[in-house]
Amino acid sequence: MTGAYKLGKLAAVRPFGLRELAIYAAGPLPAPPSSVAVPGASYPIDGNDQFGDCTMAGVAHLVAAWDAEVKQPDPVPTGQQVVAEYFRLSGGQDSGLAEADVLQTWRSAGIFGRKIGAYAPVEHSSILAIHQAVAFYGGCYLGIQCPQSAQEQFAAGEPWTVVDDSPIEGGHCIVALGYTPQALLCATWGGIAEVTYPFLGAYLDEAWAVIPSQFLEAGRGPRLDLASLQADLDRLAA
Repeated sequence: MTGAYKLGKLAAVRPFGLRELAIYAAGPLPAPPSSVAVPGASYPIDGNDQFGDCTMAGVAHLVAAWDAEVKQPDPVPTGQQVVAEYFRLSGGQDSGLAEADVLQTWRSAGIFGRKIGAYAPVEHSSILAIHQAVAFYGGCYLGIQCPQSAQEQFAAGEPWTVVDDSPIEGGHCIVALGYTPQALLCATWGGIAEVTYPFLGAYLDEAWAVIPSQFLEAGRGPRLDLASLQADLDRLAA
């Protein structure tokens, strides 16, 4: 494992009773654009070179991207705040976090002093569904089983491609903030990784659309049956 890069995503969990984003849409989701640029913001490593806090760094990266997208000056958490929140949610242990648990906490109790409007899984085998989450809601919260090759390719500034027999180092959270016809553009480890679609087919094991409150307030994105989605999310928190 490359020493500068840590992981920290626990096993993927699909909460019972929570359906995919497309099921909550009021009609078919429209086709997304062919490419989306990464919002111009800073996406630092946020402690993920020392601790397994990738899930919390992903939260901070989404906040930074949303601020840039909607031109709001909401405070982006510092690296120290990211690490502190990670240890708070992990019970003081550097043991990693499950993405589903992070999202539930973010909606119900808030993270970094703010709550999200809603969230829902998207089909992780569908590039179209991931593109829709990025294009319409400003990002897609992803989980991979990270091979050693991804760390080596990132260090070399190369796209993430499938390398046969590269060992899996563990689970890792990355955040898709843009895409091209060839790859997702994902914030991780203090930079943007070009993650090719064959790589995703081999290693992606969960994907989540995260819907920020400011997008709902501005009426951005396709219309959703929010009452049904919120009711299903409320049952998870009960």
